Amino acid sequence: MPKRRHYHIDDIESCVLCTTPEEETIDHLIFNCQYNQHCWAKIGISYNSNSSRIEATIRVKENYSGRIFFEIFTITACNIWKERNNYIFNQINPTHNSWLERTTTDLSWLRYRVSTDLSDYITSLVNNL
Repeated sequence: MPKRRHYHIDDIESCVLCTTPEEETIDHLIFNCQYNQHCWAKIGISYNSNSSRIEATIRVKENYSGRIFFEIFTITACNIWKERNNYIFNQINPTHNSWLERTTTDLSWLRYRVSTDLSDYITSLVNNL
């Protein structure tokens, strides 16, 4: 039985977001999943999967050319997780368009919680996605 909190999904524990037979681990989900690599690249983040999770995230933050890294990182990761859960619990196939729609909506809402200069930055980011 898969490691999905007592939910019997399939007889395998592979990632539901990509077509590789890799086991769905946190490292795979964050760094190596083909589906997620596309999502991260869309917002300008590229992970080095040869590092530990913490080292890789620190390096990404240092190299990220945009602003409000933590907020953008969190919104992106949360929406990737929602795509995964939609498949597991609701049998809705994950798509990059649904991830992008959810992410741009969440980023748009973020504009109302930040200063004007950051709001303008977020608007520009959303328009370029």
